[in-house]
Amino acid sequence: MTTTSRYDVGGDYVAVDESRGAGWIVFASSMLAFASAFNVIDGIVALSKSKFYVADAQYVFSDLRTWGWIVLLVGIAQGFAAFMVYSGSSFARWFGIGVASVNALAQLAFIQPYPWWSIAAFTIDLLVIYALSVYGGTPIRAGGR
Repeated sequence: MTTTSRYDVGGDYVAVDESRGAGWIVFASSMLAFASAFNVIDGIVALSKSKFYVADAQYVFSDLRTWGWIVLLVGIAQGFAAFMVYSGSSFARWFGIGVASVNALAQLAFIQPYPWWSIAAFTIDLLVIYALSVYGGTPIRAGGR
């Protein structure tokens, strides 16, 4: 069962399928949650000065410890955004887009110590931004499709 709404567009009513894009919203929320978990782990590993990252890497500014804090804080914000996206509120949509954008930039700046992971995270952030910007305005209904 699909839910439709009628919107007045220039005197004509247009039926819009509200369940369209629900999969993208679930994807965006799930990827924000996964990215949050990985960023929190990456931040903790970077703060512990682990030998996990490439030695003698050059950073955009500062050092691995500073980037560890940045990635850790972005990860916490992503976790908060992941749960908010399900509400369908405009604030949750824009907060999710903002957090994914900040993470995309942080991952590009964090590319030196772990390049392939940063590129993968950047790509996922682009898909999350797409999902939230195109389909982020409608809440997910509990009744399914």
